Amino acid sequence: MTSAKEQFDRQAAQYNAQWNAWTETSLNWLLDHADCQPTDVALDVATGSGFTALAFAPHVQSVVGLDVSTGMLAQAARQQQERGLTNVTWLEGAAEALPFPDAAFTLVTCRIAPHHFLSVPAFLAEVARVLQPGGRLLLADTTVPNDAPEISRWQNHIELLRDPSHRRNLAPQEWRQELEAAGLRAHTVEPIAGEARVNLADWAAKSGCTAEQLQALKTEFAKAPAGAAEAFQIQQSADEVTFVWQRVVAKATKG
Repeated sequence: MTSAKEQFDRQAAQYNAQWNAWTETSLNWLLDHADCQPTDVALDVATGSGFTALAFAPHVQSVVGLDVSTGMLAQAARQQQERGLTNVTWLEGAAEALPFPDAAFTLVTCRIAPHHFLSVPAFLAEVARVLQPGGRLLLADTTVPNDAPEISRWQNHIELLRDPSHRRNLAPQEWRQELEAAGLRAHTVEPIAGEARVNLADWAAKSGCTAEQLQALKTEFAKAPAGAAEAFQIQQSADEVTFVWQRVVAKATKG
């Protein structure tokens, strides 16, 4: 089993502006719904190359970007330097064991990462622990339709074939259940429309797929169940395959 640290240390340089453009809609949703205050002390979990942390930085007092990948954090620090932001710090650490005291943050964000986590319940329990009473969690991730096991199996199989550090994409109703089980009040948990169309070859390159892996992905897309083809807007031609992954967004508070 490949760990997220191994995968993203290896592929840190690939997570560039193109990747961010693919997920820009979810980032804008988080910013629009976070109710940021200049006094907010924020934590971005699984920050990757820092896109989310750096986007929130101008709106809050301070941000900590946390990730298991030192390679990703190095990319994030370079992005920070280029933007001239001084209120962001970077720290190595795992989502399931946040290295912070209780009630350390007023705002926690996490975007397009939980499907890599070893334990979503452990992650959410840690979020609940480090949030102050009334603190907010803003989350986005790849998702699958509710009550569609065949589509879910296909999509998670594709993700794992492309990236061996993938664990599982949760459906929106599963996210609501997990948030509530962690003692967080789920205000909004819903699919979000408007994410960008993704080219399969570019998507595979982001995780360092070999030519053999890319061919295997093309084969799986060619025989995708009808429900999956519709849900993910799969388009195929002789030259390329494109699709639109579904995303879920959520806002929850502590207490």
